[in-house]
Amino acid sequence: MNFILSRIFLRGITVLVGTVMLLSCKNDVQEVNALADDEVRPEMVGYNLELIYSDSARIKYKVITPEYIKTAKGKEKYEEFPKGIYVISYDNTGKEVGSIKSKYARKLEEEMLWEARDEVVVINAEGKKLETEQLFWDMKKEIIYSERYTKLTADGQILEGNNGFKSDQNLNDPVFYGITGQVEVDK
Repeated sequence: MNFILSRIFLRGITVLVGTVMLLSCKNDVQEVNALADDEVRPEMVGYNLELIYSDSARIKYKVITPEYIKTAKGKEKYEEFPKGIYVISYDNTGKEVGSIKSKYARKLEEEMLWEARDEVVVINAEGKKLETEQLFWDMKKEIIYSERYTKLTADGQILEGNNGFKSDQNLNDPVFYGITGQVEVDK
C-alpha cells in the first residue's frame, strides 16, 4: 500500500511541477520586442557603390566603396564602410579639392562625424599628403584631427606629429603635437 501511495504522490508532484513550468513559460510581447530593438540590424546594404552627397544641388563629395551598410540602433544612426572608402571632395564650383582613402570608415549621422582608420591617406588641392592610422572629420566644425602618429608631406618637407594633429578640413593650418621631421632652412 505504501508503494502505491508513494507512486501516486510522485505522479502528482510530477504533474504539479510540469504544470508550473508550463504556465511559467510565456512570451511577453514587450520583452521580445525590446530584445529585437536592441539588436543592430542594417537598414540598407550595398556593394561596389558610388554615393554622391550634395547640398543645394551641388556635389559636396563623392564616396566610392566596395561595401556600404546603413544602420540605425535607437537614436544612433550611422553609415559604415567596412571594406574601405575613397572620398573625393568638391568646392562650390565643382572643382575637386581633396581626397581621403582608408581601409575602414564610419559616418555618424546625427553628429556629422566621420571616422576613417587603417592606412588613412588625405590629399588636398595643393598636393599636401597626410598619412595616419585614424582620422576624424567633423563636418559641422569643418576640421580634421587625430590623436595618433600623423605624417604630412608637402613641398618636399616632412612633418610628423607623434601625438596627432588638428587642422581645418583643407589642411591649410595644421597643428601637430609631439613634432619631429625634416624642414629645409634657408642659410
